Parts: sequence; structure tokens; C-alpha cells
Amino acid sequence: MRRAHRWLPLVLALALPALVGCSPEHSQFRYAMNLIFLGQVSTGARMLKVLAETGHAPSQLRLALLYHLGQGVPRDYRKAAHWYAQAAQQGEVGGQYGLAVSYLRGSIGPPDPQRAFAEFLKLAERGYAPTAYYVGMAYAEGQGVTRDEREAVAWLERAAEGGHIEAAKRLAKAYRGGELGLAVDARAAEKWEQKAEPPRF
Repeated sequence: MRRAHRWLPLVLALALPALVGCSPEHSQFRYAMNLIFLGQVSTGARMLKVLAETGHAPSQLRLALLYHLGQGVPRDYRKAAHWYAQAAQQGEVGGQYGLAVSYLRGSIGPPDPQRAFAEFLKLAERGYAPTAYYVGMAYAEGQGVTRDEREAVAWLERAAEGGHIEAAKRLAKAYRGGELGLAVDARAAEKWEQKAEPPRF
């Protein structure tokens, strides 16, 4: 849980979203993202801010990511959290995830593990594997929620089945060492270790 900030790869910040619709907002959004791809990040960020202020959720999320990374704008976790929250109110998964991380890190006030857990749980219940992992680890460590090893294992399994490598590693470790209320089980450990291996091409 302490390393939750690592969820944010640079490629997500700069990834060109699906080109949906042809409204003026979408056209401006595409243009802003193209500028970012071309290295004109500050100009693209300014365009995203204008769109974000009109309530354009994809722009709100990308602007939050830019503030989070300090790309094209000064790094500002409080502003990032603000735009994550705006995007989250419109159902943007990335916004909800960023908001949960902001609560966990204390980007918008003192760290609030309970609110972070509540946000992670909402996404996990929708099948989002990365948040299922954090929910599992929260139950395992009693962070933001009462410690519950059975729930921890259930959520870690859900995350691992969804392709989350760290969740598979934690389950393998638990079966190897008899942790999280599990009996030592070499076969189960091997199963999760195999899922933790990177795909081979």
C-alpha cells in the first residue's frame, strides 16, 4: 500500500484515447493530445485545462495526470487530486483511481486510508484488477479497514486472476510461508508463481 504512487506509468498520461465522436470538444481534445505527443506539452496542457474547466471528463483526467507527473505544468498533487475528483464524479475510472491514491497519500489533506479504501473498493467491485490488489492488501494489513485474512485472500485471488502480477506473488508467498491464514501448500504456491511470471512471446 505504501507504494501506491507507482500505479501511474508515463504512457498512461500521454496515451491517445479512443477517438469517439466528432464534437468540437473531442476535436480540441484530440488536438491537445497530438500536441503532447509532438512534445508541445505545455501548450497541450493549457488546452486541456480550458476543456477541463468546461466539464470535459477525459480532459480532466489527462490534466490531473500531467499535474501528478509535472509534465507541461508544475507538479502539484493538490491540483491533480482536484481534477481526479472532477473526472471521478463523471465516472472516469482513472479519476476514481487517482482520487483513491490521493486520499492514501494525503495529497488533499491528511492521509485518509479509510476513504482511500472506500474508493478502491468501489472500483474493485467493478472488476478493476489493480484496485482489487489494493483492497486485498488493505485487508491483509488492516489499513483503512479491519484486518481480515479471508477477505484479503479472496481479493488477492480476484486481482491475480485478473492478471495482477503483484497479487499473484503475494499469494505465492502466503502459500509458501503459511501466511494470511493459509496452510502451507507448495502446489498452490507454484500455481500463483506461474501466474506471476511475465508472459512469453
